[in-house]
Amino acid sequence: MDPSVIPTLAAVISAIVGGAAGEVGKNAWTSLTALVRRRFGDDAPAVAALEGPPEEVTRALVDHAQADSEFQQALTKWTVDTARLIQSKHDVSNTIGGEARISGPVIQAGDVYGSINLGKS
Repeated sequence: MDPSVIPTLAAVISAIVGGAAGEVGKNAWTSLTALVRRRFGDDAPAVAALEGPPEEVTRALVDHAQADSEFQQALTKWTVDTARLIQSKHDVSNTIGGEARISGPVIQAGDVYGSINLGKS
């Protein structure tokens, strides 16, 4: 596997397993699991490796990719596509400009899970 892809794979796996990728991550994990199952079947060690911590998952996927060029191509494509998708869903650009007049609190945020409370409840 191209060594330049491995850190991206590790970052994507960590984001997904850690929950930082949100719903996009859940969908990405489902597609990764399907990719591994299509290539190796349900009982393969590659599928079992998906249950480990992110570092072990990454290492197992890289090991399988090193031994299987078809899986390597599919995993590289999945990694690049998923990294792009996760990044695009988490880039945030908040701007207040021009002739804007602000007369109260302003919140600029990316993904918010849960409540935002301003002032007394």
